[in-house]
Amino acid sequence: MNKRILRIFCLLAAMLCLGACSGSGTGKAVLSRDMDEVLLPFEADGKWGYLNPRGETVIEPVYAYAGYFSEGLAIFSDGERYGYINKQNQVVIPPGYDGADAFVNGYAVVCKGDWESGNALWGFIDATGRELVEPRFLYAESFTPEGRALVWAFRGEEVVRGFVNTDGEVFIPEDYEICSRFSDGLALIRQDNLFGYIGADYTIAIEPRYTDAGDFWEGLAYAEKDGEKFIIDKTGNPVAAVEHAFGTFSNGLAVFRKDDLYGYIDRNGKIAIEPRFAWAKDFRNGLAAVQTRMEAGGKWGFINTSGNMVVDAVYDEVEDFTTGYARAYKYNDFTYYILDGNGKVVHSGRYRVQ
Repeated sequence: MNKRILRIFCLLAAMLCLGACSGSGTGKAVLSRDMDEVLLPFEADGKWGYLNPRGETVIEPVYAYAGYFSEGLAIFSDGERYGYINKQNQVVIPPGYDGADAFVNGYAVVCKGDWESGNALWGFIDATGRELVEPRFLYAESFTPEGRALVWAFRGEEVVRGFVNTDGEVFIPEDYEICSRFSDGLALIRQDNLFGYIGADYTIAIEPRYTDAGDFWEGLAYAEKDGEKFIIDKTGNPVAAVEHAFGTFSNGLAVFRKDDLYGYIDRNGKIAIEPRFAWAKDFRNGLAAVQTRMEAGGKWGFINTSGNMVVDAVYDEVEDFTTGYARAYKYNDFTYYILDGNGKVVHSGRYRVQ
């Protein structure tokens, strides 16, 4: 539970932790296994280990924290700092950083310093623990497939956004402001209070001409101009007019809000799932987390792309599906659940509140 809170904080502020080298882990592997098998982190008596989708313990719960595997490595904590283990339960990168994120596109974000007080600096390492960029940014996000990572840095006394590439080269523009990370090959920028997009070479791909705009995903994005709202394609041309602003597309649908309730539109701007939720998240592998209205209990579950409830809304909190599984929580008895894509409980246990 302590790591769950940490991850929520990191989304608002920065990321978690890591180190470098190799050795053997402190958690014993108790089952022989296929190295390609999904391993799921679980908590027992305040310690973390791994189990398989059948609910069998694969690595004993001995770590202060253990995260999901990503690109063959998973974050673990010795109680003070974080490192990475592989699926053989060998320490690949010993605990050496005060914060870190999962490996994405070959690199992980790491930090040194006290992130809770905001006195932390962020950098990047590769899967061997080599520092691509030593921690020196105020904030950093994971690398995208374009080989670019969003960073925040000081320019004089001003905090500005820029990008770092996989050679460690930093780009901070002089004539426009970076608004978000790259997605679908484009990054949102603002120039003279109008929004446009740049490509991975940092040149303008869609001229700034929108009064509001969003990130591209699945080839489409939200844009507003002259008081009208549109779905636009990657050339900047309108695909369809829409009545309400919306988020990014995933599995062909995007979240929108109407009268303080959330639903989904399709790629043509038509309502695919009527707005009936107090909150709704993007689809991941055909499922989206939704929260029922407060008068209906305000609980969380998952729907499919037809809007049908696949995982009943009985949880106080849910995480997105990762490698086909999701964690859900009930606060009244401090219980967490590991769910498969059908809502079946693979494992449950008590989480620790710090």
